[in-house]
Amino acid sequence: MKVELKTILEKVILLLLFGIIYLGIGYLVGIFLSHQFNYKLENVLTYEGVILLIIGILASMKGRPSGINLNGFGQSNANINSYLNNEILRQEREMDPYHKNFHKNNIVKFAFGNLTFIIGGIFILALVIILY
Repeated sequence: MKVELKTILEKVILLLLFGIIYLGIGYLVGIFLSHQFNYKLENVLTYEGVILLIIGILASMKGRPSGINLNGFGQSNANINSYLNNEILRQEREMDPYHKNFHKNNIVKFAFGNLTFIIGGIFILALVIILY
């Protein structure tokens, strides 16, 4: 119990540390861009925060496909291809029970390493809201 709590606490501390590092880097880049191109710092930081948030969300998605396949779409045998793909997926799920370990077999999971981008984007947006 203590070891598990310790590892979770270490991961949260690393997550916050990297989020703060992204905040610092984003702030320095924002200062550079605002002075170089005569934009307001709050606008540059807002754009940076939103972009970092979107990149973090898109980069952190991973998982198994749900069986949807559009390879045979538009062909004369598209129904047969779709049926065969669904049948193969059903047989795979019978061999490896899909719903028993749903958390492990989830379609979309979030990777911990890329979650730091999301936290960094949230920190930058929070800085904009607090300062401006």
